[in-house]
Amino acid sequence: MGLESGNVTPAEEKVSQILRKDFDEEPSRDFGINLDILREKLADRANPIGVLIDNLEPALDESYRFRENLRGYDALLAVLGDRDVCSFTLITSRRSLITPRAKVQEYSLEGLDITAWRQYFHDCENVADSEALMQMCVAYNGNAKVMDILHGAIKSRFDGNIGAYWSRYRDALLADPELETLISVEMDWLRDHQPDAYKLLFRMGCYRYQDVKTVPFEGLICLLWDVPEPRQIGIVDYLSKTSLIEVKGEYYLHPAVRESSKSRLMENPEEWQSSNRKAAEYWTKSVNQIVAIEDALQALESYYQYFSIQDFEKAGSIILIARGRVDDDSIDFNLDYLLTSSLGSSFIRLGLYQPIIRAISQIIKVIDSKYILCKLHNLLGDLMKFQGNIRKAIYYHQKSGEYAKEFLNSEGINFASREVIFKTKVFSIVYLFNIGICMADLWDIEKAISYLEQACSLSKENMLHAYEIRGWSNLASIYSSTGNTDKARFLAQLIAQELTTVRLGVRSTGYRFYHLAKTYQNLGEFELSLSMYTNAYKYAEQTNFNQLLGIVHFGLANLYQQLADYAKAIEYHKRSILILKKINDVPSLAEASFLFGLTYQVMGEHDQAEEYKEKALELFEQMEAPKQIERVNKAFEEGAMK
Repeated sequence: MGLESGNVTPAEEKVSQILRKDFDEEPSRDFGINLDILREKLADRANPIGVLIDNLEPALDESYRFRENLRGYDALLAVLGDRDVCSFTLITSRRSLITPRAKVQEYSLEGLDITAWRQYFHDCENVADSEALMQMCVAYNGNAKVMDILHGAIKSRFDGNIGAYWSRYRDALLADPELETLISVEMDWLRDHQPDAYKLLFRMGCYRYQDVKTVPFEGLICLLWDVPEPRQIGIVDYLSKTSLIEVKGEYYLHPAVRESSKSRLMENPEEWQSSNRKAAEYWTKSVNQIVAIEDALQALESYYQYFSIQDFEKAGSIILIARGRVDDDSIDFNLDYLLTSSLGSSFIRLGLYQPIIRAISQIIKVIDSKYILCKLHNLLGDLMKFQGNIRKAIYYHQKSGEYAKEFLNSEGINFASREVIFKTKVFSIVYLFNIGICMADLWDIEKAISYLEQACSLSKENMLHAYEIRGWSNLASIYSSTGNTDKARFLAQLIAQELTTVRLGVRSTGYRFYHLAKTYQNLGEFELSLSMYTNAYKYAEQTNFNQLLGIVHFGLANLYQQLADYAKAIEYHKRSILILKKINDVPSLAEASFLFGLTYQVMGEHDQAEEYKEKALELFEQMEAPKQIERVNKAFEEGAMK
């Protein structure tokens, strides 16, 4: 049909050409007579004919109908679609077709898989095992037209070397001029004929389509802030009928189209800023409560929108926003619990450390707000701890405390809300808890107790009773593990008395159950211990608290080992290792391996005991925890002597 509307041959002339060339029939001057002749030729069942109408869109106007001077194609399609003819007509088009005289069935072309790409690139180097070809196929969603364009470029300019081509252009999906022109022509047509649809398409270039690969309908509507509401749905529907936007329940752009849209959007700084802000506001509002990993990743998209426009403080604040409360009467320990925590803390609860580490690391050196910095450093401290980098975790927690104190002593406090001042005071104490926990991970017990007791004392002075209970939980666990049973029992009684009355944060609530269970276990009160472990287990499952679930498993395993139920002990140990390996919680994995080795030693399985002992020692060495290494060796030596 040609590449431009002005070059499309009218149907009257095209039918005459077909009759003369393909049927050796001299055409009439009358178009209607020629159509009747064509219908008769196509009715020959002994000679069925296939008809291909390629690249239809230059013949169409903005309403998906044939242009006025090309309306003869309506009559031609009526003939091709006549039930009496013996032909099959295939039309390729990037736009839908509305024709009053024929029924058209639309088929969306899916991308080709890697097998098809390998067949097409058969004459290039190392096709069978080319990682570059695989990456190209994924990057372009298997698009057949792109495949053809890239094949030609690689053969003509790179002597068939796929790897050489991709190493140069992997970060420039529109580097090939033919591909860039193909997309530009379509976008220019949309700009000139459907400006509102074009506006939506190029604003969609602000989305990433990476961790969250599609955008819901509302995510498109929010980008039409300057279009009257009654027209917005129609614009989305219109754009959905083009090949420029992909629709699978939700919406996304082909990677090459996205690159073109993003490039055009960035050329207009005002639009780039506005689109990213509107998108960020949408993502923020779209997640009321973070229950699963998908919720956390969707909420984090707001961070990337602000990061794109270099609003780093706003990006940082997204990580710190607390979301949604849940009251659940189905929990049989009858505790109203809060699923309210910052986005960063939710990532930790879900055991998804790397995305939030990357996000914080990207902005922490370019933020000025001491309030935001104290909270981000607190999160980084927790994240480094779970990664096994305890020394760095302590450093970040110390910095968190310093930033909190700097903010409280700065002029900025005069303009801060009561909530911000209160939270900053909390962080000026919380860092002591966190350093104490890090010291416990290093088995530096004296320092751990010192930091935790300081934190408890300051919490009491500042009437932060919930934080005092948090400290008691950790202290009770430590005292019971190191033989100070009187203090452990006293604190356990205090904690148990307020178990259902004092609310803690999501993670602290779970840890309170765990530490109380561990304390009762060390005190020999196994029934109470099992009850608390069960509560912790249920809580971890209902809040998707993967790290807690991992440590509860090895707690239960250790309890069953003490009760000589070795089958259950082994089962829980194995589950614990699997969970903790998956989230890469190094300190907990080291402890789990240590306890698993001791269980095998008690059972007389010395090879397995040695295997897990070595794993524990390796992990504690990675953590630079010499006192833990000493503890492990001592425990196995004492076990061997029994």
